[in-house]
Amino acid sequence: MSQPRPSQQIRDEFLRFFEQKQHTVVPSAPLVPQDDPTLLFTNAGMNQFKDVFLGTGTRPYVRAVDTQKCLRVSGKHNDLEEVGVDTYHHTFFEMLGNWSFGDYFKREAIRWAWELLTDVWGLDPGRLYASVHEGDEKLGLDPDEEAAQLWKTETGINPEHVLYFGSKDNFWMMGDTGPCGPCSEIHVDLRSEEDRAATPGAQLVNADHPEVIEIWNLVFIQYNAHADGSLEPLAAKHVDTGMGFERVCAVLQGKSSTYDTDLFGPLLQAIADLSPVRGLAGYDRMEGLTAEQQDRYRIALRVIADHIRTIAFAIADGASPNNEGRGYVIRRILRRAVRFGYQTLALREPFLYQLVPVLIDKMGEAFPEIARQQEAITRTIKSEEESFLRTLGTGVSFFERLVPHVRAVADGDAARLPMAQEALRQDRQTLDLLGKAYVDDTDREAIVKRFAEVAAKAQVPGEVAFLLHDTYGFPIDLTQLMAREEGLGVDMPRYNVLMERQRTRAREAGGMKVDLSSVDTWQQVQAGEDSQFIGYDVLACDDARVMAIREAEGREGVIQHQLVLDATPFYAESGGQVGDTGFLRVGEDEVQVLDTLKQQDGRIVHIVDRLPAELDAPVTASVDVGRRQRIMKHHTVTHLMHAALREVLGDHVAQKGSLVAPEYLRFDFSHFEKVKPEELRAVEQRVNEVIQRNIVKQEERAVPIEEALERGAMALFGEKYGDRVRVITFDPDFSLELCGGTHVGATGEIGLFRFLSEGSIAAGVRRVEAVAGMDAYQHLLGELGELDRVRGQFRTRQRPSDEEVADVLAANKRLEKELEAAQQQSLAAGLDGLIEGAAVVGAVRVVHGRIPGASMEALRTLGQELRARMGAGHLGVLGTTDAENGKVYLVAAVSDDLTKQVPAGKLVGALAKKVGGGGGGRPQLATAGGRQPENLDAALAAVPEVVAEMLG
Repeated sequence: MSQPRPSQQIRDEFLRFFEQKQHTVVPSAPLVPQDDPTLLFTNAGMNQFKDVFLGTGTRPYVRAVDTQKCLRVSGKHNDLEEVGVDTYHHTFFEMLGNWSFGDYFKREAIRWAWELLTDVWGLDPGRLYASVHEGDEKLGLDPDEEAAQLWKTETGINPEHVLYFGSKDNFWMMGDTGPCGPCSEIHVDLRSEEDRAATPGAQLVNADHPEVIEIWNLVFIQYNAHADGSLEPLAAKHVDTGMGFERVCAVLQGKSSTYDTDLFGPLLQAIADLSPVRGLAGYDRMEGLTAEQQDRYRIALRVIADHIRTIAFAIADGASPNNEGRGYVIRRILRRAVRFGYQTLALREPFLYQLVPVLIDKMGEAFPEIARQQEAITRTIKSEEESFLRTLGTGVSFFERLVPHVRAVADGDAARLPMAQEALRQDRQTLDLLGKAYVDDTDREAIVKRFAEVAAKAQVPGEVAFLLHDTYGFPIDLTQLMAREEGLGVDMPRYNVLMERQRTRAREAGGMKVDLSSVDTWQQVQAGEDSQFIGYDVLACDDARVMAIREAEGREGVIQHQLVLDATPFYAESGGQVGDTGFLRVGEDEVQVLDTLKQQDGRIVHIVDRLPAELDAPVTASVDVGRRQRIMKHHTVTHLMHAALREVLGDHVAQKGSLVAPEYLRFDFSHFEKVKPEELRAVEQRVNEVIQRNIVKQEERAVPIEEALERGAMALFGEKYGDRVRVITFDPDFSLELCGGTHVGATGEIGLFRFLSEGSIAAGVRRVEAVAGMDAYQHLLGELGELDRVRGQFRTRQRPSDEEVADVLAANKRLEKELEAAQQQSLAAGLDGLIEGAAVVGAVRVVHGRIPGASMEALRTLGQELRARMGAGHLGVLGTTDAENGKVYLVAAVSDDLTKQVPAGKLVGALAKKVGGGGGGRPQLATAGGRQPENLDAALAAVPEVVAEMLG
């Protein structure tokens, strides 16, 4: 084996090797798939070439090489729970790959793989094994003797190291149907010479041995799989290879774990340096710590080192942490890292963001996008950390306080159960927290019983898991992880019930757009090419043909009628711009186009109110011109606004999403604080200045993408770009963007631009809404009309309206205070009567009664006044109801000489049970609440009796 080489050299040598074999070096696709709604994240090198394998796309090259950023945290490839616990799983990783699209095949792929591994990287040929497909009777396939023979003739491998395995290991499929083929895996035996002599490596290939591992998979795509399980040979055969970069780095650097390589070393050291844990000097430098402590610290270091890579690259590629979809996955990963830092490494302040420079120093050269977006990544991570840390400590404390009670119930027998339950009853703080979790139960005995029923199964109640999620921001897998570390489970069925209840309450009306990804249910009307878009140049055509039709289920189960034309002026929803509407005249029949969408394979689908009767008649296709013009104004002004935002706020502004509709536009962008009103005004003014200049649109439709990017064109998030792109320019020094949408001919056509709103939608991501053209004019008229109506409310119009309004608000605030004081005085007046009618219990005078119309705050104030008036030997309980919210409030006030015999907290707590609630407080003054206002009078009537019991 060659001397250990740094990871950057390994990556470069792989790319240069295949570049010398006439491969085009292509950049990694983003982690956020831009053209594949079936994927949450890019999880394999072949994702960006899927359209080539499906036969729906092409590339200007037939050979390619790349290193692809991959993220596997969901679905079939979900390694999140193993990451850090073991020493080889990762969420983010790189996949080195070389590709042939109908060019070379098995011979070259095998020969070059061997050449790179042995001649360039110096791996010992005697330690390498190649596996090939053994055949599959169900698939009708013989053994892949071609690949086996090529291994023996094209390389120097030991013939006995060529092994046959079944379809599970050596037949690759993209899905249940589609391109597929046999594969040949290369394995390396890293064991000692003694172990190799004792057991041949051939016996350990594909046996999950940690030192006999796969490092490269050569996939030979030569069949198309049909739904019935049959395979049809492809006209063009392809090669798709994948090599785990982290794994090959470990092999070439002589390491037993990927975390021991230089890819992770700087990160692991930086994390250890941040931790205040005594004795933790580094990943492999721990002093005065037990073996168990060292294992715990190393797990935490691995988790954080892996996760910061995932988080930083995901944010750079457009997946900011939030509560939906991809953003929620990234938020979960970030919070998992923060929790390990907090609980294990004693990191109480934000720390993840401090690792970003270390990561960029290691990987910024290979992936310059993280270097370009360093500020955005850093500030987004820090903001998320600060938000989570505000609740993390409280949530962890609650969980840790609860665990002993779960164990006490789970570990005890039936005889000890009452003791465990009584211990919980005496732990007031935990019981109060459980009261927040068991919102359906107001009786504490019922809560204790329900808790014990679940704890007996060594499970954390679902109610607790939901409270940690809903109140403290803990993703459920984080709660499960914490429980598992304590040897406990989580009552997931109950948690799921509570989550579904929440979703039902929050679910918005309406549904998603119909899924148009399927191409299997179309009824072909005519043969030939379809879906040519001509809508950049014309808004109507009279010589189109219907090519295919179908009926499919749309939103809310409604059946949609869909058709495809050979050529269409209708723009299909894409890049944030909504689809066109209009009508089709098919022969003598006229149908409405309700929407226009695009399939994954590029087909433009017209959603119509009904299918035409004569499918073979000529078609006149007409776009709703007025609606399209409004959309074009909003799309063009989105470009202008984007440029103005970057001018005013800074170059860190990057698009994170958009919606361009006829009525308005919505634009999401990276920024880390609220956009100040004066900044919004500056952007608005700049856009309107550009509109007044009436800049003519410059449109170029086939610019090489490298040239466009070199000229400074902005690539918009969510768009798919080929090797030649459409460039839209409104002044090369102002707005130059890659865009497939429709635009006005000159900025003057827009007329007017106006912001509607600005706000936050995720950490480091802001959203603005705005209007243009007549929509902006109508909005402005509405604002002026509202101002006129406000001014009309004042006796004089000589003073500015804002001054008049300020005076009104000040007067209103003063009157509110006066009213509050008068109400409090009125309520207090009733105390005299209650004091006069006090009951006598032993030597204690007991005041109790209802105070109608009092708030909780007013009741507490009355309790304080009652104490001041009563003097020694008195106590009092006051109550009120909130009919609107179905609640009841109590306050207990006790004179200082009685607080040891009758503490106010204990008194009000006993009474609260009678109104379905709980409470507590200081011995002198305490409050309670409940959900049974109908029981208030009975509770107040019981005050003398409860006091008598407490006095003995």
